[in-house]
Amino acid sequence: MEKQAIHHYHIGISNKYSTLFHYSTYHAKEVGSFSIDVEGNFTDCDSATFPAFLRPLPPLNLDEGFDIKEIDRKQSKFPDAEKPLRWVHASVKSCQIDCDVITQKGVLKKIGYTINDKNSWKFEACKYNKKLYIRYPEHDETSQDMSEWWRRNSYWGVKFEEHMLTQNPGIKASYKMLQGRLGNKTVLLSAEVDAVATTGELIEVKTCFERKLWKCMPRIWLQSYLGKAEVLMFGWKNASGVVSKEPQEFKMADIPGSQFLKEHQANEMIGFLGDVLEWLYEALPDKDETWILEYTGGRQISLKCTGEKFLPSWYLQFIDG
Repeated sequence: MEKQAIHHYHIGISNKYSTLFHYSTYHAKEVGSFSIDVEGNFTDCDSATFPAFLRPLPPLNLDEGFDIKEIDRKQSKFPDAEKPLRWVHASVKSCQIDCDVITQKGVLKKIGYTINDKNSWKFEACKYNKKLYIRYPEHDETSQDMSEWWRRNSYWGVKFEEHMLTQNPGIKASYKMLQGRLGNKTVLLSAEVDAVATTGELIEVKTCFERKLWKCMPRIWLQSYLGKAEVLMFGWKNASGVVSKEPQEFKMADIPGSQFLKEHQANEMIGFLGDVLEWLYEALPDKDETWILEYTGGRQISLKCTGEKFLPSWYLQFIDG
């Protein structure tokens, strides 16, 4: 049996990445949208309607109804990683999109935040027809090892969204397809939309312990920035999962350069993300095969081939046809 090929990306010191690219070069634009209905079907290609933002009066008990055995955010009948591929397949505009990378907002957030955080992650990657694909593994082992406290906090986030948003009848979740620039690569990504204000602004809804905002803001800003959100709305929770004050609003444009996120930190995350994508694109052969992209702490990211096929057959028929 042929020996598996293994590549490594060596992580440099953080200030190395602050001068590679300014965070504003991402400059994402919307190229489409879609929804997942309550039955888990892909629907409303390029004409999705988004949840409206509500302002319920506090207090809000986010812990109500919590059951550790019943937490399941699965939305669709197909693998989560196929969402951007479904849009590419269904959208007439897709044939006109010139991109180097196709992925999801959450994948990019985890990779980009590695420069600040040593939590491990694992993704699957493939380069085919000069396009790089990165996705969550179909069976995400990390989510199964989380503590009850982590699961409870995740539940509180879901409950807060339920209080703050009003979804359209029959719709489970709505997404925008965005195209932006990370380093030297043009990226196409799917990004779930929390809500849209009456002004048209995209709102990201989050819960946080108020005293820990300084610690959480870089990660939340990166996730929201990649998703082209314009407003962050925070619900300040206590240790029992109760939000006793009205949510506080932050304009995304005001966050870099503030006490919560220095401009060089924003540049470091975007610069690091662009550099990793460039390395990954060059390291992978142009072939339909699965490579494991993994970070386990320390100063390197590994890349190892499994020998298995990567792209679903229906998508291969579409792009090869």
